[in-house]
Amino acid sequence: MTRSAMGLDNAEVAKSLQSQLDMIGAALNASDDGFAIWKSVEDASGAIVDFELVLINTAGAAKASRPPHELVGKPLLAVVDAVSAKDLQLVFTRALQEGHAVREVVPGYSEARGKGFFENTVVPFGKNLVFTTYRDVSEAEQEHSRLLWISEHDFLTGMPNRAKLQNSMNACVSIAASRKTLLAFVFIDIDHFKNVNDSYGHDVGDALLVNFVKRIRNSLPERALVARISGDEFAILLDEIKGEPQLRELMDEVFEAMRRPFVHGDLEMSITCSAGCVLSDGSESVDELMRIADKAMYKAKHQGRARFNVETVLRAT
Repeated sequence: MTRSAMGLDNAEVAKSLQSQLDMIGAALNASDDGFAIWKSVEDASGAIVDFELVLINTAGAAKASRPPHELVGKPLLAVVDAVSAKDLQLVFTRALQEGHAVREVVPGYSEARGKGFFENTVVPFGKNLVFTTYRDVSEAEQEHSRLLWISEHDFLTGMPNRAKLQNSMNACVSIAASRKTLLAFVFIDIDHFKNVNDSYGHDVGDALLVNFVKRIRNSLPERALVARISGDEFAILLDEIKGEPQLRELMDEVFEAMRRPFVHGDLEMSITCSAGCVLSDGSESVDELMRIADKAMYKAKHQGRARFNVETVLRAT
């Protein structure tokens, strides 16, 4: 075969491929979902360092607020925002390396809607190409986040609930045991809270609970978790406590905050509270820590209330 014939064949192949891409593009443009084809960019060692856009439909380009011809041939960072580019590179690379479709929800940004979320389905084909479809799932993700928040938080105070506390404690105990650090768990409630509801009504009682937990939250480090367990009973979870002196110092700050009168409208109330604390190195189960803290709190009540007790549970050496 002559060189000119070979050149002709190559030209025909290129023309045929372009024709196929045009047909694919026309078909994809009929969809409201975003479609794109990306080609991996590798360094000298063969590692994937980026992806270059080969084809994108009109709906996909609209999410970048630019026409398709301005995007084709551009790297990820020139098509999407920096956060999305990083996440998409990981998803695309994973699909190529694993050799099968991957579906991920990735944070994204569009001029029309601002920050949002896009569900990407990435299918590898050939040695270095991925075909991706993506659609805006921002509303679904926001609804999911809202429902998740509701399932893990107390409606009245906005604090984490028992379910969220349980999950956090499981993780905290595991970390303390593996890193050989200390954690503290506290049960705390308002003394004679029933008298507040009986004397002033549940609206005043609810307002007191909201302000009570706010004072706890403001008295502790940002890392502390403060949860409402039930009624007037709250819990505190503190990780990486240095020892009993620090725990006592923090609890002194909480109790000091409660000495200020609570004001609701024209009503001014003074209350006391009782607490049971347990300091642990992660050697006890979550249920056991709760049991010990609960016992320490009721011991404080039997001793006259308005105080806290600390129990220390460490691994036998």
